[in-house]
Amino acid sequence: MKAQLNIRLKHYWHAGGGRDAGNVLDAVIHRDANGLPVVPGRHIKGLLRDALERAEAWGWEGFSSLAATLFGGRAETTSAGESRPGCLRVSDGVLPSAIAGWLGSDAGSHLRPGLYRVLYVTAIEWENGVARDHSLRGIEVTVPLDMTARIEQIPGQDAPEDWMGRLEEILPLIDAIGAGRSRGLGRVELQLEVRS
Repeated sequence: MKAQLNIRLKHYWHAGGGRDAGNVLDAVIHRDANGLPVVPGRHIKGLLRDALERAEAWGWEGFSSLAATLFGGRAETTSAGESRPGCLRVSDGVLPSAIAGWLGSDAGSHLRPGLYRVLYVTAIEWENGVARDHSLRGIEVTVPLDMTARIEQIPGQDAPEDWMGRLEEILPLIDAIGAGRSRGLGRVELQLEVRS
């Protein structure tokens, strides 16, 4: 069984790859081979896991240990200190294939820079309201886009029959993607679609 996760980003967002751009930017966007933005599957998986764990902690019926069943057990939560595999895998969130194909071509390459903006932030001293020395940071963000990711059962692994329904139930708990979620970046709407 497969599902498509539709990701509608409604605000600037930053899913970084851990890289910088020298003196200009402290964090740049994670990109694919064509220079197009990507939301790493491990990040999406982590957000889904967190939402499932919150549903379990809040006592939602049918969510007991579902995060570990679907996405595996974390090493820090097992007695032997070993991780346990789950039964689902999540692909990277990417642009729709028609758009990605065109932007990745020579004809659309001149529009790629329009997908990105740079935001600068600085720390302010609370005592006097003045910017703290050496605190200016530049972060590359991506404009709002629609993206998709695949969620599918790993062959040979048994998944609960209602896994798609359970994931649909927790999607409203995820309201942002990427870095800076607590500072207003990455506002998102997620929707799950069944694929055969």
